[in-house]
Amino acid sequence: MNLLSVWFMVCGVLTMSQAAPINSTITGSKGGLCDYKRLHCIVLAGAFCPRCDADGNFLPQQCSGSTGYCWCVNVLTGEEIPNTKTPPGVRPVSCAQYIYCPYGWSSFGYRCFLFIDTPKTWTEAEFYCQFEGANLASVHSDEENHFIQSLTRGNTHSFPQTWIGGSDAIQLNLWMWSDGSKFHYENWFNDNHEKKDARCLKMNYYCKACHTHS
Repeated sequence: MNLLSVWFMVCGVLTMSQAAPINSTITGSKGGLCDYKRLHCIVLAGAFCPRCDADGNFLPQQCSGSTGYCWCVNVLTGEEIPNTKTPPGVRPVSCAQYIYCPYGWSSFGYRCFLFIDTPKTWTEAEFYCQFEGANLASVHSDEENHFIQSLTRGNTHSFPQTWIGGSDAIQLNLWMWSDGSKFHYENWFNDNHEKKDARCLKMNYYCKACHTHS
């Protein structure tokens, strides 16, 4: 399938699952930086090896089994966040409040977003976002929708048509987000004049047939 319509795009990434700085690579790592450090830590009494998620990324909260202390870390680097360490018997700090986004990205909730003002097809845009460790943005609330829309405005007074991550390319009328999240927010304009073919969502503001030029 050729997804040939050309628009700008918004990438989105879940900050808690980001493994390493954008486009960085860790030689010898089978996953993220956390996996790399676990492979190289010395498992001895009192030594600490970080906890990783299923993708090899740092869990936002780390705890030492030998000392009982817990603390929050930068999920990109594993570095301890100051003033978050708690001793045994004390309720650990909620690490959800410590959100990190790479330079140039904007945070909303637990996610980071980036508007790319280079025209691309939907497929090119999704591949571009994946190269950045992200996906085309998914939207899950009115507030998030308005936030992402504001990013597309930039320093102008216009809201350019912009690809986001929804499509029904796998099965017509079965809409899915490219990041795999649930498609439960459906505040979209339905253009009934579109051909009954695979479609992709664009912001500002309606769905567009993926295969047509504009």
